[in-house]
Amino acid sequence: EIDMKIDRSDLNGEFVRQSELAAVYGFLFAEAEKEVNRVDFYLSTLYAKLDREVRELLSEKKKVTEKMVENGIISNEAYQEVKYQLITAKESKRLLKAACDALDHKLQALINAGADHRKSFMDQKALSNDKVF
Repeated sequence: EIDMKIDRSDLNGEFVRQSELAAVYGFLFAEAEKEVNRVDFYLSTLYAKLDREVRELLSEKKKVTEKMVENGIISNEAYQEVKYQLITAKESKRLLKAACDALDHKLQALINAGADHRKSFMDQKALSNDKVF
């Protein structure tokens, strides 16, 4: 939350800090995306392994349906644990994406605040120059 706030008393410092924050959060977002891909890959391979195991188990019965296989896979504790890891990894990725988006908005706000500051400074300078005459 602190990283998203603007210290209006130090706009120059905020501009300098902005690029650092964008780099840090961009790196974290890339790492989160990598984690989502890693867990998703592991979940896919686990699904394939469980698919084979469940089909072998069910083949002892007379009829095997796709729904029976699917239910056997998704009721597996290891599958559920990895699926939860994927959900958590995706949530982290979404939060970091939101932080990156917020930093983009912050940059625009800094640009606008800088422009407002310059305009106020120039207006005050013009007023003080008018008083000289």
